[in-house]
Amino acid sequence: MNPFVYQKSCSGDSFCYRKDELIQINKIITQRENIFIYSKRKFGKTSLIKEFFHKNVDKNRYFTFYFDLFGITNFVDFVKNIYKHIALNLPEDYHLRLKHLKDLFARASFTAIIKDNGELEFNPVLNSYNLDELLADIYKGLEKLSLQSGKKIIIAFDEFQQISNLKESKGDVLLRKYIDKYSDVRYIFTGLKRHLLTDIFSKKYSSFYNIAQKLELKQISKEKFYEYVDKRFKNKLSYELFERIYDNTEGELKLIQEICYHLYYVSCIKKNEILTSEVVDYVYNSLLESKNEYFKLFLNQLTMPQKIALKAVVLNNGTELYKKENLFNLQVTKSSLNTAIRHLYKDEIIDKENNKYYISNKCLELWCKKAFL
Repeated sequence: MNPFVYQKSCSGDSFCYRKDELIQINKIITQRENIFIYSKRKFGKTSLIKEFFHKNVDKNRYFTFYFDLFGITNFVDFVKNIYKHIALNLPEDYHLRLKHLKDLFARASFTAIIKDNGELEFNPVLNSYNLDELLADIYKGLEKLSLQSGKKIIIAFDEFQQISNLKESKGDVLLRKYIDKYSDVRYIFTGLKRHLLTDIFSKKYSSFYNIAQKLELKQISKEKFYEYVDKRFKNKLSYELFERIYDNTEGELKLIQEICYHLYYVSCIKKNEILTSEVVDYVYNSLLESKNEYFKLFLNQLTMPQKIALKAVVLNNGTELYKKENLFNLQVTKSSLNTAIRHLYKDEIIDKENNKYYISNKCLELWCKKAFL
């Protein structure tokens, strides 16, 4: 079985070294504080939460609930998501769980089916469409669950930027109201759009201003990452070749895992042979080529000025984009380029650090370098 996982979040043996961060999260939660985890794209935020719940939380003291908010577009989606995942995480069997849910919640009834893969799926049916009433019901149910079990509750909200979809119904204000009211519940917040999330937790006008301590996930150090990789390759990948992979990808966790995933299959075929520079280059280039159609489709969805702006970022290594020579070579005006850069930044297609722009998706950036340079 391939030990490298990149297509989904991972935990257990597949989880890549984040010991210090797990200790920090545990410290913050046990001090009865909330935490907001942020990072660049594909640095393993979701995997970190799931690993924390799986390995670091005492199940005799805490109930843990993980809510992925990615698909929500309104408050009905939001409350159904919460009801559904509470139902999924209760410890009882099918019949006892339905009875327990009826005891916990007054504003939702539940039906359950067994899917083809044998997993249970619970579907909440709401008898109210007042968000205040529904949130009150959810939190009263969680409080009752906590008192019945003698356990505290930890909630993880992933893709929390989706909470902005609830502003029209004042959902963000109401959620903050119940977070404050039921102060024994602890929260972990994270999500994809770093700028939007940072505003949610840092701007004074936001409903969630100052609600959580911040933890930035940074690159796993090259040495620690190599320890993890070398153990799984059984000394077939030299440190020098791994260093090249790490430097090219700037330590992006998911992309390194994806490259190693494909290298691992090659290593199995070659059995006892040491992986060479030629093999690493072949896997690396094949991976980028496999993204051709996807990235071409992505570029075709951009306006021409936005395509030129991406090209400017790549050609100039993210700096001095508005030099006369660059504008001439790209045949673009400063105003047009500036507008395109602002749109790409707002949509988080590009980002900025230390006065240098870069493409947020590292694989796309590497592909663009091959296409434009």
